[in-house]
Amino acid sequence: MKRVLIVFAILLFAAAGLSAQITDYDKFGDAFEDFASEIATTLPSTAAVSGLNWSPAYIGEFPHFGVGASIGAFTIPYDFVQPLITDLGISLPSEFDYIEKWGMPIPAIALDARLGGFVLPFDVGVKVGYIPEEYRDKLTRIHADYRLFGGDARLRLIEGRGLLPTLSVGGGYTYLEGSVSVPDVATSTEINIDPILPGHTLEVSSPDLTFNFQTNTLMGKAQASWDLEILIPHVGLGAAYGLKSNAGGGLTSQVLYDGAALTDPADIQAIKDAFALAGYSIDELDATGITISEDASGFSFWLYGGTAVKLVFLAIDLSAMYNPISQAYGGAVNVRVQL
Repeated sequence: MKRVLIVFAILLFAAAGLSAQITDYDKFGDAFEDFASEIATTLPSTAAVSGLNWSPAYIGEFPHFGVGASIGAFTIPYDFVQPLITDLGISLPSEFDYIEKWGMPIPAIALDARLGGFVLPFDVGVKVGYIPEEYRDKLTRIHADYRLFGGDARLRLIEGRGLLPTLSVGGGYTYLEGSVSVPDVATSTEINIDPILPGHTLEVSSPDLTFNFQTNTLMGKAQASWDLEILIPHVGLGAAYGLKSNAGGGLTSQVLYDGAALTDPADIQAIKDAFALAGYSIDELDATGITISEDASGFSFWLYGGTAVKLVFLAIDLSAMYNPISQAYGGAVNVRVQL
């Protein structure tokens, strides 16, 4: 694992305009190894709480249903990103200073729906999320790509009356895949690959620093809510495990090989083969970038709460979550029609 991450570190270190050799990169490999392991405690909870975070612990038997849309953001803590920035000599543009305070944001956008069940007091929900390509660069200067789908089922254990809350337990599955890129982290620079491919050069031009993530998550949660006429406050706790998760990133930029765009499949394969013979691995390499990723499965636990405001058939939810393991946090707004 460390050898794979070391290659990523070599490329980023060189992209920062510093001198790079093919040896003695253990500390940089450690930084990426830590990043992959730390983000494993964030990905499952981020996936699980993206969509279907409605305040009512139970929406009622069929034909009760709701359909709406959620938008929010969750964070990769800066403590996970900071070792990469420090050890690799990368500097963030000044307009991204908020990342140091708040962390790297991951968007949470979903269309979601719930339907009450038959006979037993349960409901089921589905969610799907996607950022159309024409909007990926317009949310902020951070470029985001995002795809999500999943669902859950909840069983009511206690029917609320007065100050006694409605209590439900549930479980579900979520698939989340995406990337977050920070532009202009380095100037154009040549990567020293002479120890691997003597006589050849590899150059990146004004690269973006990109973080990629993917997770298949199983989730369980317990939630309590109070129906106070106009308001429906709620609290809950959840746990999730990333069955098959992957995290990493790289440099998104124009890649030049011996001064020309790296488009020839034979050249790409020759570079990969040379790195493989040297004991390293590159996941993706072409004219648009270099990326490395690693398995990042892990367990997440989170606390959440918020309230809904009911306006006849319309409900507006405000919710927040906190992951005490990774210290990640986030929030979302949901607007829906609910009957």
